[in-house]
Amino acid sequence: MSQERYGDDAGDGPAITLRVHQNKYLPAAAGPAEMHAVVSVETRGLGPAAARTAASEVIVIDCSGSMGWPPTKIAAARRATATAVGILRDGTHFAIIEGTEQAQVVYPFAGGMAVAGPDTRAAAARVAARLPAIGGTAIGAWLDLARRLHLSRPAAIRHTLLLTDGRNEHDAAGYLDKVLDGCAPHFTCDARGIGDGWDATELKEITRRLHGRADAVLDDAALTAEFEAMTRASMAKALSGVRIRVRTRAGGRIAFVKQVHPTRSDLTAEGTRPDDRTWECRTGAWGDESREFHLCVLADPGSDPMDEDVELAAVDLTLDGDTDGDTDLPPPPARSVLVQWTDDLLLSSRVDPRLAHYGADSDLGLAITAGCDAYEAGDREEARRQWGQAVRLAHGLGSAKMLARLGGLVHITDAATGEVRIREPIRPLDLNSAMIVTEESVRFTGPRLTEAPAASPTGPDQVCPSCRRTAPATAAYCQKCDTPLRPEGVS
Repeated sequence: MSQERYGDDAGDGPAITLRVHQNKYLPAAAGPAEMHAVVSVETRGLGPAAARTAASEVIVIDCSGSMGWPPTKIAAARRATATAVGILRDGTHFAIIEGTEQAQVVYPFAGGMAVAGPDTRAAAARVAARLPAIGGTAIGAWLDLARRLHLSRPAAIRHTLLLTDGRNEHDAAGYLDKVLDGCAPHFTCDARGIGDGWDATELKEITRRLHGRADAVLDDAALTAEFEAMTRASMAKALSGVRIRVRTRAGGRIAFVKQVHPTRSDLTAEGTRPDDRTWECRTGAWGDESREFHLCVLADPGSDPMDEDVELAAVDLTLDGDTDGDTDLPPPPARSVLVQWTDDLLLSSRVDPRLAHYGADSDLGLAITAGCDAYEAGDREEARRQWGQAVRLAHGLGSAKMLARLGGLVHITDAATGEVRIREPIRPLDLNSAMIVTEESVRFTGPRLTEAPAASPTGPDQVCPSCRRTAPATAAYCQKCDTPLRPEGVS
């Protein structure tokens, strides 16, 4: 399906694109089947709108005693916090939370939220330079205070930046889970783990529930750049929400909807179902970015015609526009998820390249996780096998980041075949740094070719001039009537 652009006709204004990628052919003889498709959404040119959008930012810094050793951790946190504050756009409501066994607003001095401007940014930077390293860790209390701060001021874009070097030890059992339920509708959260005492599983769950991203700080000196990148991304948000909606034909059913890029997350249960044919889900705030979603619709040929396009579902977008800052960008028209029932095995066996890519990407995350689990259980051989599989997949996907993280766990002898040897000993930081990115995905940029492709035509499917049967662009003859399909002289 061809990509469409909507927004400024001149091409330099705000625009949003919606595409559906799929192999529309399914074998009719198989009866009920699953139709898989990748839905791509991309927004561009939202910078001017972001500058007008009301935003709130809460910076939560772990100030527990462990942040003081080595002292480079708290020093890095102070510098990074001051940097983040300096990037805040004028008019942004913001606060700094000192996190120990309790949560305390240390800027503004009277509590609540300050309004970003030259004076407040300078004052907040001075406070950041004095952040202590005392007390314990109660992440649930920290995030609950962030929620109350965000809700105290009207804002279209609400974002929290969280840094910790430890595990959630001082909240009551189950409290963090309850807090995440309360926070999820109101703000997003990006998190970073510094040092080697934090829990990758815990941070991943926080950012999954709060629709953000988590990562490891591999070098304390790199924290400032991390905070700068996260704050700039937050300040670039312009759309307070994009709602994706899927409506099936009568009798159709949605099996699942998952985000597959930039992170993997199952959205199926998060969505609502206004009626028995419709599923929709809010995807949070957007700036200039692209996201991709894996949609699976259950299909049954029933009385459908053979070898003709039938619409299984329609996908469309609704743009939230609840503040003056939001752009007037109109949503694109709906896109169809199609099926064409066929008895041509060649057509129905093809896998859309995007689906194949994100399938391998998911397998990569699973292999890293399985290897970490095996290593912690003492099964070194299974860990080596799983991490070798992960190295092979990361190499095939072209993921330099994943290969670098895996390089902290294994010596890579041959990345293409996954031949590896486990490093001994493995630092806790290296295990955490690999685990924390298992839900990140590598964006599809096109098939990766390991050798020169054979000379063959590419383009849209061909239609047989004799029997009107559809065939792929690479077919030389119609499989039904043997009529030649390629122009004479094309091999």
